[in-house]
Amino acid sequence: MLASATTAQAEDGANVPAVANDKAGSDIVVTAQRRKQALSTVGIAITAIKGDDLASRGIQSAEQLSQVVPGLVVKDAAFGVPNYTLRGVGFENYFVNSSSTVGLYTDEVAIPYPAMSRGAFFDLDRVEVLKGPQGDLYGRNTTAGQINLVTRKPTQTFSTGGSIEYGNFNSVDAEAYISGPLASGVQARLAGSSLLSSGWQRSLSRPSDKPLGAKDQQALRGQINVDLGAKSNLLLQGHWLRDKSDNIAATPVDGRTLGLSSAQAKKTTGTVLFSDGDNRAADWSADQRPRRNNRQVGGSATLNLALGSLTLSSISAYDHFKRDEYNDYDGAAQHDANAHNISDIKAFSQEVRLADTNDADGLTWILGGYYSNDVVHENYQFDMSDSIYAISYGLNALNTRYRQKTTSLAGFGHVEAEITNGFKLIGGARFTHETRRFAGCTYDLDGTLTKFVNNILIPYVITPAGLPVPSNISNGGCSVYDDRADSPTYGTFTDAEERASTSKWMWKGGAEFQAAPGTLLYATVSSGFKSGGFNGANANLKSQQANYRPERLIAYEAGVKANLEKLGLYAEASSFYYDYRDKQTNGIAVTFVGNITGITNIPKSRIYGIDGLLRWSPLPGLALEAAGTWLDSKILRWTAVSSQSSYPTVVSYDAAGLDLPNTPRWSVNLTPRYRFDVGNSHAVSAQVEYVYRSGTSGGINVYQNVAAYDLVNAQITFGDRDGRWNVGLWGRNILNRYYYTYAGLPGNANYVRVVAPPATYGVRLGVTL
Repeated sequence: MLASATTAQAEDGANVPAVANDKAGSDIVVTAQRRKQALSTVGIAITAIKGDDLASRGIQSAEQLSQVVPGLVVKDAAFGVPNYTLRGVGFENYFVNSSSTVGLYTDEVAIPYPAMSRGAFFDLDRVEVLKGPQGDLYGRNTTAGQINLVTRKPTQTFSTGGSIEYGNFNSVDAEAYISGPLASGVQARLAGSSLLSSGWQRSLSRPSDKPLGAKDQQALRGQINVDLGAKSNLLLQGHWLRDKSDNIAATPVDGRTLGLSSAQAKKTTGTVLFSDGDNRAADWSADQRPRRNNRQVGGSATLNLALGSLTLSSISAYDHFKRDEYNDYDGAAQHDANAHNISDIKAFSQEVRLADTNDADGLTWILGGYYSNDVVHENYQFDMSDSIYAISYGLNALNTRYRQKTTSLAGFGHVEAEITNGFKLIGGARFTHETRRFAGCTYDLDGTLTKFVNNILIPYVITPAGLPVPSNISNGGCSVYDDRADSPTYGTFTDAEERASTSKWMWKGGAEFQAAPGTLLYATVSSGFKSGGFNGANANLKSQQANYRPERLIAYEAGVKANLEKLGLYAEASSFYYDYRDKQTNGIAVTFVGNITGITNIPKSRIYGIDGLLRWSPLPGLALEAAGTWLDSKILRWTAVSSQSSYPTVVSYDAAGLDLPNTPRWSVNLTPRYRFDVGNSHAVSAQVEYVYRSGTSGGINVYQNVAAYDLVNAQITFGDRDGRWNVGLWGRNILNRYYYTYAGLPGNANYVRVVAPPATYGVRLGVTL
C-alpha cells in the first residue's frame, strides 16, 4: 500500500527539466510548515512534486493533479467549476460561490473559490499536497488539507530559457522566463505561458461540426524581490490570465445500459443520440457552444523582517476574477440544460505572522492572524426551452442572480518543543469567525410565463397544497416566496437576503520521534472545519436559500518516514481515521425547474485508510517509484433524498452503510525510470507511468457510479547532462483507454458522463541559457 510523495527540490533558476536524476534516496526540501525542512523530518503526509516533473508529465492545471497524487480526486463535470476531494473529504458542488474542502494556495496566498484555480501551471518550483487539517499553520481552515503551489523566484544571477511542446490535436504548450538582478539588492523574474490546441470532442448529432475542446490560454507572472538586510526581504508579485478555451461537453448514455428502466430520465423534444465507449463522442447545442472568456488579474506583497531570532511576515493579496462561460450539461443538441454563467469575484486577504523557526534551543513556534474579504456576483442564465418544463408550462429560460459577501477573521498558533533528544511534542490551535451574506432570486428570463403578474417566478407550479396565494407581488424587485410556516412573512414575497455566521475553535496535538538517523515516527490528532454557505442554484422558495451547516472533522494519524540515502531508498507510510460530522453534500430540492441540486449535510460518516510511498534505486541509473492510497468510507447516519424519474417525486431512504462519493478504494501510481549517459556530456532518460483508480459508488443512483480505470503514460528524453537543453517524446494515455471521472443526471433528461481525452502524444524541446 503505497503513496504520498514523488520528487521535489528547491531549484533557484532552472526552468527546463534536465534528464532525470536516478538518486531515489535523496531527501526533499519543502516549506509545508512555513519554513524549509527536509520532507523526511516533517510529521505530515505530504505529496511533493517538482515543477519539471509536472511539466514532463503533462500536468497543465490543478485539475490534472489527481493523475499524479494518489488519494486526490478532481472532477470537472462540464459545469465550469472543478471539485477537489482529498482522502474522501470533498464537496461535490459546482456553483461558483462554494468554497472547497481542500485549501488552494499560490505562494501562501489562498485561492478562495475553485473556479479561480483553473489558471495555467507554469514556472512552478513545486507543488505540495498536505493531507489532513492544517488550520494551525495556514490562514484559511479546511477539513481535507491543502494544495500549495510554489512558484520559482527571482535569481541572483542572470538566467533565461523556455520550452515548447507540440502534440496531436495541434496542441502547442510554450513557456519562457527571464530572471536576474536589476540593481544591487534587487532581483526580478518575468515568466509567461501560452497554451493552444484544436478540439478533440466530436458532435454525435453533427459529425461535420468543428470539434470541441480547443485551448486558448495565456498567462504572465512578474516578481520583484528587494533585499532588506540579512534574512529580510520584500517580494512583489503580479499575475494576469486570459482563458478563451472551449469548455468540454457531456456524453449522453442510454440509461438501459446502466440497468435503468428507460433510456432517459425525462424527455426532451427531438432525438438524443447515445454513446458508450467512444472517448471522443459528446454533444452540445450548436448555437450555444461550450466556451469561456475568463480573465484574472491580481498581485501580492510578501514582507519578511528578521527581528533577532524572530521573523515577522506580512502577506497582502488581491485578486479579481471575471468569468463568462457557456456550458452544456445535458449532452444533447437540444436546449435542455444549457447555462451561461457571468461571474465576478473580488478577493482581498491579509496575513501577519510572528515566528521563531530557529530550533537550536529545541523550540519553534508560529503565531498568526488572518483576515479576508471576498465578494461574489453572478448572473446564471439557464436555457431549457426544449425540456419537458417548456412543453408543459411555457418555461423557456431562467436567470438567477445573486450576491455573496464573505468576511473571515482568524488567529492561529503552532508550537514544536523537543523534550528529549529526538522526541518532540507538537501543539496548535485556531479560532475563526466567519460571516456570509447572500441575496439572490430567479426570474423568467424572456417573459414567456404570461400567466404571472410580472417576470418574477412565482412558485405556482409546485406550491404545496394549503400555501396561501401571495398578494404583495412587487414588480421587478429581487424577492423570494417565503414558504416557511414559522416565518412572520409566510406566504408573501420577502427580502432575498440571508446571513450566516460561524465561530469555531480547532486544535492539533502530536508527537514525533527520530528513531534513528533518517527515520521519523509520528502521531497526531487534529480537528478542522469548513464553514457553511448558500446554494447558488435556481431558487424561488425561501427554504431553498437556507444555509447549510458547517462541517467538522477529527483526524487521527500515525506514520513513519525513512530516508536511507546510502541504500538509495526512501519510504513512508501512514494510517489514518477520520470522524466526519455534518459533511456538506448535494441533496435534492423540488423546484419549478424540476428536482434540482440542493445542498445538505450528512450527520455522521467515517473514513479510514493507508498512504504509502517507496522510491528505490537498486542499480545505477534505475529508479523505481510506487505510490498509492487505500480508502474505506462509510455513511453512519443520514436520511437522504433521491430524485426519481417522475417529477416532482422524491424518495427518502436510510443511506447508512453507503460509501461517500469520490472515494476510490485504490489509487496507485507505479513509475520506473532509467537513465544512462551518452558520451561525456549527454544522457538519455526513459520513464513509464502506470496509473490505476478504483471505481466509485453513486449510492442508490447507479447512474452516478464511476468505473475503475487504468492509464499508461511514457516519455523518453535526450539532452545535456547539465540541463542546458533537452528534447523528448511523450505519450499520455498511450493505450487510448476510455474513462470518465463524472457520471450523473445534471440536466432534465439525459444520463451523462464527462469523458476524459483520448491518447495524446508529441515532442518537447527545452533550453536554458
